[in-house]
Amino acid sequence: MRLICPHCGDKTRIRTTKTLSPIYREAYVQCTAPECGWSGKARVEIAETFNPSRQPNPDVRLFVSPEARIALLAQLQAQKN
Repeated sequence: MRLICPHCGDKTRIRTTKTLSPIYREAYVQCTAPECGWSGKARVEIAETFNPSRQPNPDVRLFVSPEARIALLAQLQAQKN
């Protein structure tokens, strides 16, 4: 993942990260342009499931996209028959 400096538009580098949950992290970033000097914190969240995991973590609760929900329901119906 590439983050861009919100001020000068140059690339940033991730200095450190902090995992707060299986789906949420904070990254401390710094602009690579010496003449800019900006640094800050980015928040990264896993927000939605498009394709379910074959090894689901029971502690993770994610929104399932409508398309994925339809496909999953179709699979469950096919297994019943």
